[in-house]
Amino acid sequence: MPVLRQITTCTEPATLVVVRAGRRRGRAVDYRMAMCRRHRWLAERWGGRPSTPEPEGGRCGTVVDYRTYGEVLRSHYEQWLCPMTGYVTEDHGDDVAAALRAAHDWLSGEHVDGPERPLVPPARSLMPLDGVRVALDQAARAAEALAAGLVEEHHGQVQVLAALAVAETLDALGRGA
Repeated sequence: MPVLRQITTCTEPATLVVVRAGRRRGRAVDYRMAMCRRHRWLAERWGGRPSTPEPEGGRCGTVVDYRTYGEVLRSHYEQWLCPMTGYVTEDHGDDVAAALRAAHDWLSGEHVDGPERPLVPPARSLMPLDGVRVALDQAARAAEALAAGLVEEHHGQVQVLAALAVAETLDALGRGA
């Protein structure tokens, strides 16, 4: 099941596409990421083989991710949540729900034993940050329901990844990415 992620809020058409070849048997591509010239630095951060886009290259920051649920979660943590909050899943015994709840609580200022919470830069709008908190809360709730067996595995995973994609997009909006 491919997952659609939007890692920038840039509306420019893609001038570069990065494709990372599949690292698992039977999967030709791990992900395909489109970006404009201004955001081509993302290619270095994500890795992959850069190429020029097809005529319908898409919008800057669009990622179609073909990896497994666990691999996409790890990507969210390594590329976004951990740099923002300092938390990693291993801090919570690989409990996804606990890690997401801790990230949410940290953003809400409710977690006192985690990394020091940086001040929000004056130029950053509080509205996207509020949205990030709400979307992380939804991701944590979906992960909690999934762990408790309240939702079917596939549907629960889709809900977790969808909420994380919204949170990541809102954070990009707040950062002006």
